[in-house]
Amino acid sequence: MKKISDKGFTLIESLVAMVIGMIAIGAMYFAYQYFNSTYKSIVDRAEISSNSRHVLSIISKDLRNAGYKNKHYSDSYSFDEKIKVENNNYHNADKLTIWYNKDKNTKRQIEYWITKDNNQLNLVQEVYETKGGKTKKIFCTNYQKQECIPIVLVENVTDFQIILRDKNGKEIPTVNQSNQDTVHTAEVYLTLRSENELYRTEKEVKVNNNYNSSTGREISTIKDKFLRETFFLSVYLRNLAKTWK
Repeated sequence: MKKISDKGFTLIESLVAMVIGMIAIGAMYFAYQYFNSTYKSIVDRAEISSNSRHVLSIISKDLRNAGYKNKHYSDSYSFDEKIKVENNNYHNADKLTIWYNKDKNTKRQIEYWITKDNNQLNLVQEVYETKGGKTKKIFCTNYQKQECIPIVLVENVTDFQIILRDKNGKEIPTVNQSNQDTVHTAEVYLTLRSENELYRTEKEVKVNNNYNSSTGREISTIKDKFLRETFFLSVYLRNLAKTWK
């Protein structure tokens, strides 16, 4: 009768098997981490690109309408200002204000600026309408009581800059009622950051949105693990660069 062997793995064989198993598990873990990080990076980049296109399309539409005056405008409210850019204090970001006629009875004032919410910077929009000499905010939870909050257009904003230029391409650092009709184009710089930290170590990023020491704009230096991208748009202001009569 054949004797059945009851031998198992030796200690060395067991240790080798454990080492191979740990290497395999470690390889799978790091592969998962790598592909998960790559996936998040792709998703965040796509989201940044999509959000920027959406926001810039909204701003460009209002910029093209800046200064538009309906020839049948019947409201008694004066139509003096058409466009204004001022400092907003968040990383020297700008605040953009635009005026135009929505229709023959309505004047619109639209504002874009950066606000801070729980250590997060967001680009917001607020819209005012003037009818019969009365100005009210719109997009409100309670219009009659004027319980309104600015609309968040995009979150995780690092910088928002507007550069106004005349027909020769020269920057107009200060725009007021006396020279607003010389504005030919507006350059919009929007810098967004990723929702998630995409780098393993902190990286230093310099936000240089058309740096110009003579106009007070400075280079902002930021060091963290987030991805940042700047998007640019140049808009021809068709209703300015001429005098309405």
